[in-house]
Amino acid sequence: MNSYEERQQARADRYRELAQKAREQSHAAYERSNSLADAIPFGQPILVGHHSERGHRRHIEKIHNAMRQSVDLDEKAEYYERKVKSIESNNSISSDDPEAITKLKAKLAELEKNREETKEYNRQARKEGKETLPGWHFSNLSGRIRSVKQRIAHLEQLAKVKDSEEEVNDVTIKVNSEENRVQVFFPGIPSVETRTKLKRNGFRWSRYNGCWQRMISQWAVQLARDIAQEVSND
Repeated sequence: MNSYEERQQARADRYRELAQKAREQSHAAYERSNSLADAIPFGQPILVGHHSERGHRRHIEKIHNAMRQSVDLDEKAEYYERKVKSIESNNSISSDDPEAITKLKAKLAELEKNREETKEYNRQARKEGKETLPGWHFSNLSGRIRSVKQRIAHLEQLAKVKDSEEEVNDVTIKVNSEENRVQVFFPGIPSVETRTKLKRNGFRWSRYNGCWQRMISQWAVQLARDIAQEVSND
């Protein structure tokens, strides 16, 4: 695995652990609800006006709350399990993958081979008087090839942006090719105005990296510099 694939696997493992924890908590809440219910004799009604009425109602509320919590936790577990499935079944090529260009070139070669095979099939089909593949099939392949070529060209341009680190107004701006991000590190919490500028210009807070970041480009570096020049900390 490369570093990107390792991070994806770590994400899947984390979600799997969260799902397991939620399942266990859901089961515990379910058992608690059943235990509370067993404390009330079967069919025992609330004795309205009796001194036991208030306690009986509170007890029933605890039963309902525990069951509701069990259901909520079960849904939470299902949410995390869907996240795991989404990560593990995702065959798309992410721009964050350091091997993205290599993988895209392999994909391009396969698509171009498919297109040539489609052309050859249609030529042979016309010779033999058979039905050819519809035009949309060829157009779809050509569109996908064009899209992959554009992505390769874009990523090759990004690859020319070299790793660097500079400081502007005590703000550190880092070009991190391994993360495929331009990262902005502030000495403290930036002002609301600065955070608004960051968000408006595509930067998002990364709790994991402890910085504001967006995908690498020369434009992103310039935006980071401009924001750092105007920075005012609270």
